[in-house]
Amino acid sequence: MRRAHDDTYDRLTGPAAGRTVLLRGAAVLTMDPAIGDFGRADVLIRGSHVVDVGPDLSYALADPSVIAVDLSGHVLVPGFQDTHRHCWQNQLRRLIPDCDHNSAYLAVMNNWLGPMYTPEDVYVGNLVSALGCLDAGITTVLDFSHNPRTPDHSDQAIRALQDTGIRAVHTTCGVMGGEFSTTWPGDAERLRDTYFSSDDQLLTLRMGAIAGDFARPEIALGPQSVEFARNLGIGFASDGVLGPAASDRVEALGRAGLLGPDVLLIHCLDLSDDAWRMIADNGVGVSIPTTSDATIGIAEAVPSIQRALDFGIRPSLSVDVEVCLTGDMFTQMRTLMNIQRMTAFERRYRGDTGFPEPLTTRDVLEFATIGGARAIGLDRTTGSITPGKRADLVAVDALDWNTLPLNNAFGTVVTAAETRNVDFVVVDGELKKWGDELVGWDLASVRTMVESSRDGILARADVDLDVLTQRFGLVEHYK
Repeated sequence: MRRAHDDTYDRLTGPAAGRTVLLRGAAVLTMDPAIGDFGRADVLIRGSHVVDVGPDLSYALADPSVIAVDLSGHVLVPGFQDTHRHCWQNQLRRLIPDCDHNSAYLAVMNNWLGPMYTPEDVYVGNLVSALGCLDAGITTVLDFSHNPRTPDHSDQAIRALQDTGIRAVHTTCGVMGGEFSTTWPGDAERLRDTYFSSDDQLLTLRMGAIAGDFARPEIALGPQSVEFARNLGIGFASDGVLGPAASDRVEALGRAGLLGPDVLLIHCLDLSDDAWRMIADNGVGVSIPTTSDATIGIAEAVPSIQRALDFGIRPSLSVDVEVCLTGDMFTQMRTLMNIQRMTAFERRYRGDTGFPEPLTTRDVLEFATIGGARAIGLDRTTGSITPGKRADLVAVDALDWNTLPLNNAFGTVVTAAETRNVDFVVVDGELKKWGDELVGWDLASVRTMVESSRDGILARADVDLDVLTQRFGLVEHYK
């Protein structure tokens, strides 16, 4: 929907502090079981916080300064939570869409092209990633940043997140290959003190590691990496949690008493039952990058949703690598639901006893919202439309060609909606998207910046496009 730049828009584009906004008439999916969901309701925002939710909050209009926004014909949901994305890479979006093995992805992005990134390139990659998130209704992203070749690379990654106004968890992890400075992980203390001294801000910091057997020893998951993070007073996340080596490392952490809710494990493929029990028993967050696992063929390639559910774990969802895949949460939700239901129904068809219950659309929206916030330690801040939480909200147009008519709000969001239906986005009460436009950003200018960065990286790497085309299916010349 194209929204007019009218008086309402003008009043919403100023600072949120001191402003009261009444969102009216949407179907509201709060994802808070204590509040429930509404076929039609209002949400009142004061400054950066949600202050009330209910079927009729017209009392607020007694104050003439209140800004009313008509959201009839929309579904209002909490902002989506992407719990794992390598943001620095994304001026190279879809460069290798037919990549068919994790080792091939690592060879191209971490060993070949990653070393070609300047700090300014990291800024551009993070910038276009964060803006793409906001455009798609993702209000929080865990930026798994494993290309901090110098401290300036990290500084520029963080600056890009700050400039976009997205809520983000910057996760600093050592590089995977090529030459780099030796300032990591020690530089994490500087990052904490420089950028994350306040608990009341959009950005938070985590330490990162890699659990798979392809990790360099310096960045491998182990007791020392978790303890390092806890000594800094920050959370921890491990990517590459797949295969026997990762199982052994997770089990070792469990035996040492080092697993807990401040730990996020990503992928969780081909893990032992003991590892899964330890994850479940210690409240560890799990991030499932559904399309990444299935499309690239990472480990067993079947996303770990059923294994997680079997152990009583409610996982989160993530995108992972836009160099191969799409960057929206609608695709993740649909793909995850289809894979899990296919598995459950196949077992039912075989006549198995005790076949899994199929996921519902509400389950999957939970994983993409409050489940994601819980996995990264932000569930007291965001992930549901709850009075007292920050106003991170997304309105989905339910009257567009692909979404009308509005018969079931969960079904509309999970099974029908696309990025183009995201019509209204606020983060911390600040307007980020209005109709089909990101507020404060010119697409043409960003496109020029992204293309210039991409061209420089590929030129420095002396990329042979014929080789990439043959090996990874690059079908369009990058120029």
